[in-house]
Amino acid sequence: MRKQILLFSTAILFISLFSTPLKAQWTEAKLQTLYSNFLDGKGYTNSIDSDGDVQFKYNDRTFFIEVNEDDTEFFRVVLANIWPIESVSEGLQVVQACDEVNRTMKCTKAYTTNDDVWIAVELFVGRPDAFKDVFERCLSAIELGVTTFVDEM
Repeated sequence: MRKQILLFSTAILFISLFSTPLKAQWTEAKLQTLYSNFLDGKGYTNSIDSDGDVQFKYNDRTFFIEVNEDDTEFFRVVLANIWPIESVSEGLQVVQACDEVNRTMKCTKAYTTNDDVWIAVELFVGRPDAFKDVFERCLSAIELGVTTFVDEM
C-alpha cells in the first residue's frame, strides 16, 4: 500500500511539474492570434478592438469574436447594435422579438445592451481552436437570428 501511495504521489508531482494548464497555454494574445489568423485565412479583414476582441466584417456588418482567456472552452461571436431601441413601447416589442429568437434558434441569443439589440452565438468548444469547423454555421445562425428578430418587429 505504501508503495502505491508513493507511486501515485510521484505521478501527481510529475504531472504538475511538466504539464501546463490549458488556461496558461492560451493567453489573450495567443487567442487573438488564433482568431485573427483564422479570419485572415478565410479572407476576412480583422483587427483587435479596444476591448481586446477580434473584430471583422462579414456581409457588410461588423462582428467580433470575444477573447476570453479565463474560459478558453467558451466561444462567442457577436453582431452588436443591430436595432436601436427608441422608446419604451418599442422596448416591449424588442423583448418579444428577442424571445422569439431565443426560443426558436439553436445556440443563438438575442438580447439588449445599452438600448441596442445584439445577437450572438455562444458555444462550448472543448479547446480554443475547435470553433473552426462550425464558424461559418455560427455566422449563418446570427444572420438567421437577425432575420427572425426583424420579422418579429
